[in-house]
Amino acid sequence: MSYIYLIRHGQTSWNLEERFQGTTNTELTEVGINQGKLLAKSLSKTKFENIYSSPLKRAKITADFIGSEVNCEVIEDLDFKEISFGDWEGLSTKEIREKYPWMDKWFDDTGLFQIPNGDVFEDEKNRLKERLIKIAKESNGQNTAIVSHAGIIRLSLLAALDLPLSYYWRFVLGNTSINILEYHNGMFFLKSLNDTSHLLSK
Repeated sequence: MSYIYLIRHGQTSWNLEERFQGTTNTELTEVGINQGKLLAKSLSKTKFENIYSSPLKRAKITADFIGSEVNCEVIEDLDFKEISFGDWEGLSTKEIREKYPWMDKWFDDTGLFQIPNGDVFEDEKNRLKERLIKIAKESNGQNTAIVSHAGIIRLSLLAALDLPLSYYWRFVLGNTSINILEYHNGMFFLKSLNDTSHLLSK
């Protein structure tokens, strides 16, 4: 059995403002930095064969906290860079609703509409499934961490569990949440979802 830890980055100011970040290279807040440290401390006894990270700063800094704690090099990987939200990046949910009245229907099923100039979610989902299977098969029964973003993690979960895009928003993912997939006999199983218990630590 192999385990893949899908971990979301710490808090950014755009998270607080409910702005779509996508590929925009936003910074962690002080709260986000502290979240990253608490996350890393909670994983101090977990051995990782590899730690992959999105190259975007909010994820890479979060990953570096983990890497330092468990003495494992962090590998930047474009496969785990956040999906592009195209014309929506930098806009708040309120602003998008005003400009795109169909947004609420998109929340119900992300496959119904295409974000202008954004990535095609189904394509990203299929790409991620291939990558997750490759990582799981090559990990030799060890743990792998992937520090990334809500969009990528949601699509990874859908891909691994063979769920349709209509389930995209059913996965609530807090900042620095830990989500664990087990790979066994050619199948993925969800072992942990949105674990942020480390944020309760003092």
